Amino acid sequence: MNVQEFQNKLKEIQEIAKQNKNTLTATDIREVFEGCDLDKSQLTGVLKYLTSQGIVIEGMKKAEETAKAPEYKKVPLTPEEEAYLNEYLENLPVIADIDLDVLFEQLSKGEQSAVQTLASYYMKATAELAADMNAKEILLADLIQEANLSLIQALDNAGEELRDEEWLLAEVRKGILQVIEEQTQVKFADDSLVARVEKLESAVRELNDDEDDKNAFSIDELAIILDMKVDEIRDILRLTGDDK
Repeated sequence: MNVQEFQNKLKEIQEIAKQNKNTLTATDIREVFEGCDLDKSQLTGVLKYLTSQGIVIEGMKKAEETAKAPEYKKVPLTPEEEAYLNEYLENLPVIADIDLDVLFEQLSKGEQSAVQTLASYYMKATAELAADMNAKEILLADLIQEANLSLIQALDNAGEELRDEEWLLAEVRKGILQVIEEQTQVKFADDSLVARVEKLESAVRELNDDEDDKNAFSIDELAIILDMKVDEIRDILRLTGDDK
């Protein structure tokens, strides 16, 4: 797409809107940008830009854009993770001859010795639960550590209500899932940032390779073409050192 042609089309459609009390129809936009080879996302960018200028586009409904992170999926343990888990379980202290009912009753009374004994006893079940919920977004060793933290926090916050094993393992499971979801979101955000940087760099590289174009795209125009926010482009340029 020729830079000058795009700039002229943008001015033309804004002039049409001005003549129609800041209102456009979808037909107006299609006719003006016909032959510009805009794909769907680029056309969406044009529409967003026009509406941001206070132009009403008939028949266009406002909708909130949401970016949804991929759902968490369990993954099987690798041979290395299997070996780590077996070694970890073998090195756990053996807790025998205990009465769980008594210990949970003591827990409801706030006895610290019950917290310590229950924590030691359930470390094996906690590690096995973490392994069963293994995710690619976090190392198994780190996941087990986070699971142990959830175990301790659950026992510390048990309160005066009489608890049981089902409650405790459910609390540990919730803690593990929260950590996985947080790591999944972080990875999703990181991958999205990489994709946006690559997208911008690719567009700038293509423009620089076009020897016939003597006019450069402004950040506002790049935002329209790439369907990205102006602030987002500025942030990426600062990140890559290309804002000078």
